[in-house]
Amino acid sequence: MKNTEKASATGSKLIISKLTAAVIFGILNTSFAVSYASLIFSSTVPTYFVVAVALFLVGGCLISIIICSMSSYPGVIAFIQDVPVAIGGLIALSLVTMLQGAGPDVLFANIFTAIALATVLTGIAFLLLGHFKLGNLVRFIPYPVMGGFLAATGWLLFKGGLQVSTGVGFQVLNLASFFRQADPGHLICALVFGLGLLMLTRRFPGNGLVTPITIVGSILLFLLSARLFGYDMDYLDSNGWLLGPLPEEPLWRSAALPDWRLIDWPIVFQQTGSIATIVVLSVISLLLNSTGIEFIAGRDLEINRDLKASGIANLVTGFIGAPSSYVFISQTALATRMGARDRSVGILHGLFLLMVFFVGGTFLDFFPKFVAAGLPIYLGLSMLWEWLIDARRSVPKVDYAIIVGILLIVEFFGFLQGIGIGIVASVVIFVFRYSSIDIIKNKFDGSSFRSSKDRSITDQRLLDYHSDQLVILQLQGFIFFGTANSLYEKIKQLTTMPDNALKFIVMDMMLVQGIDSSAVKSFEKLARDLEKKDIDLVIVNASEPVRTAFEADGLQSSEYERLHYFDDLEHATEWCEDLITENEARKIEAAKMEGQEAVADLFQAVYADMMAALKIQVMFETLIERMKAYLETLDVATGDYLYCQNEISTDVYFIVRGQVTLVGTNSEGASFRFRTLGPWTLTGEIGAFLGYHAPYDAMLEKAGLIYRLTAEKRKKLEAEDAALASDLQRLIITMLGSQLMKTTRALGGTTG
Repeated sequence: MKNTEKASATGSKLIISKLTAAVIFGILNTSFAVSYASLIFSSTVPTYFVVAVALFLVGGCLISIIICSMSSYPGVIAFIQDVPVAIGGLIALSLVTMLQGAGPDVLFANIFTAIALATVLTGIAFLLLGHFKLGNLVRFIPYPVMGGFLAATGWLLFKGGLQVSTGVGFQVLNLASFFRQADPGHLICALVFGLGLLMLTRRFPGNGLVTPITIVGSILLFLLSARLFGYDMDYLDSNGWLLGPLPEEPLWRSAALPDWRLIDWPIVFQQTGSIATIVVLSVISLLLNSTGIEFIAGRDLEINRDLKASGIANLVTGFIGAPSSYVFISQTALATRMGARDRSVGILHGLFLLMVFFVGGTFLDFFPKFVAAGLPIYLGLSMLWEWLIDARRSVPKVDYAIIVGILLIVEFFGFLQGIGIGIVASVVIFVFRYSSIDIIKNKFDGSSFRSSKDRSITDQRLLDYHSDQLVILQLQGFIFFGTANSLYEKIKQLTTMPDNALKFIVMDMMLVQGIDSSAVKSFEKLARDLEKKDIDLVIVNASEPVRTAFEADGLQSSEYERLHYFDDLEHATEWCEDLITENEARKIEAAKMEGQEAVADLFQAVYADMMAALKIQVMFETLIERMKAYLETLDVATGDYLYCQNEISTDVYFIVRGQVTLVGTNSEGASFRFRTLGPWTLTGEIGAFLGYHAPYDAMLEKAGLIYRLTAEKRKKLEAEDAALASDLQRLIITMLGSQLMKTTRALGGTTG
């Protein structure tokens, strides 16, 4: 029962909030329709002023209902916007100048056509952007820019509220003039209402009744006080305390479309520049408003869907001469804060405008101007509080400085200038921050990363001794001019160090997401420098776009003798190791022929390793001889497979002569080499004991002598000769330990 009562109370609150919001927006936008019509027609074609008001109200009705019905966010409020109206006023003045001596019918027809054309083209632009899904580009606008946009919007709302209450424009640089001209009574009432509503909504957050009760209470208190002090409605109206002037007669009687025969198309087309400006500014404003509403509503919008909705609405209303329209961020924010997040609010708002169109606006004579002015003051202050006070504790200092900077630029230079400079500042800061991120994720030398190729003991020790000849750099992220230059300087530092022995620089681009043209130039410069120093540059795992960018700029192996491309790090590392061992072995032979002493510690290490390897080989050969009765000699040729990936392998293969390569295929279909096995090695031993699916193919790369111990024969061996079975297990453990050491070395550092 209590839950039912609670739900009923909540539902009642929502209904009251929705109705209050719809009525408030209807009253405000009725006054806006009057103001907009006055701005365009009062000084150009005053006889058509009432006609324009009628058409703007019908256009506003259609805009509100269409957009709120089709929008991805149900709580949007849409109406004719001020920027297109302001430019429309300039178009009207220009046409009047061009059509000097023309009658009002001609002037109205041409002004109507120019504004209608701008609205229709705006609708087409919205539809195209939505159809090609370009609306999501706005999501690339940096967070501090959106914060600055919302803070600046709040500031403009605050200034607009002050102007509505006093009739005097508010400018920071002209404060003295403002206070001289402004009526203090009107100003104080609007500020008290706005500040009071701000404190109440912050004191009772989420309570949808706070705003409607405050509005209704303020109106009743104002009217009651006026009656007590003996002021009638005429006095209040004549002294600017009431909203107006609003149309008194039913506007449907005045509504009319122009005579199309009076349109001078060449003159209308001369307004192309201004019309294009309306289209561009409308697109920018709608995208910014949509992103701002996402912040206010705390949810993502389907911006492409909203573009289509606004496009359809503008196409419809363009044919009745209404200026370009889209989502009203301030009124949508107010509806959201009132809890009126429902399509019914936008529909009721549209129906309210339609009612004014049919009956006139005399029934709104009671509405105090300070309430109409206090609402934008409240909303502006709440947005300023959020982005100048709350954000100071949660936003990094640099981002906060951008927010404040945008606000100041908007105030002193203009809205678009503020947003533009904010975006530029954010991009510069992003480039600086991203450039400070180390593009080198991991760095290995020849001792911490090895290929999986099995090598002779001599070659292994040569690679250990000359590990400083090889450097492997694992790159990451998007490479652009900032990070590319940082990489160039680091490699330059590597190659100019004292006692530098570097011969190979391998760049693994597996984690590189892309590269720009300026970065390609840095790589070209790097390739030239390394060529002069006889250092090979090896590029590995370059994606097709990156490889294409390199080759398009001439960064090809045919142009640079010491530039090489490989598809994977394994083969690139093996290639470098082969050259290192060949070159160093050649030097040792040359030194011996000249009677020079070889490197003592190298040969000591080689001798120790050879004795250890010889011990394993003897163990291997002895075991093969003892197990001959259980082994099967395989008749295989180059290219044959001992077992295949994903097969259950339970046999052990002993490689006496020849070479076997273990090659796997990952989930993306790309092949990778796991290991190359030479003489006196074995494979399949883990599967034989665990019975798992083989993770790779075992392909015979060079034919030789290979024995197989099947699972059945192994069980027979264990049953008949426990000592021999124990020796087999000892050999397997010894060889697995040796392989583990090699694998650890090959993967050394990759987890860092």
